[in-house]
Amino acid sequence: MKPERSTIHEESGANFSPVARRKDMNIEFAADEWYDHHRRKVVWFRAIVEDKCIDCGISIEALRDHFGAFYDDPLPAFRSHRARIHEIATKLIEQRHFEDDGTVLVRSADL
Repeated sequence: MKPERSTIHEESGANFSPVARRKDMNIEFAADEWYDHHRRKVVWFRAIVEDKCIDCGISIEALRDHFGAFYDDPLPAFRSHRARIHEIATKLIEQRHFEDDGTVLVRSADL
């Protein structure tokens, strides 16, 4: 099932929210974040760009420095600041600022 693109709002409980429609690029984010505390210390989330999935993340350092996240449970801070984090990820995607593995990583310096 394809997500709707124009009328979904996060507060409606929908799985996707439209974030940007710049430069003919439609970017949406899935509400399926998870914390990788074993390897990279990153909260991951997915962007849907023109029907392709891009794994995006925000470092625990960025969450702690800018949003007051707790190291052992950063998801509440992520969820509280989801719109701002998605906004930064959108800019990085539009600028084609990808990591070597094809992911997008928001760092403290990006905020």
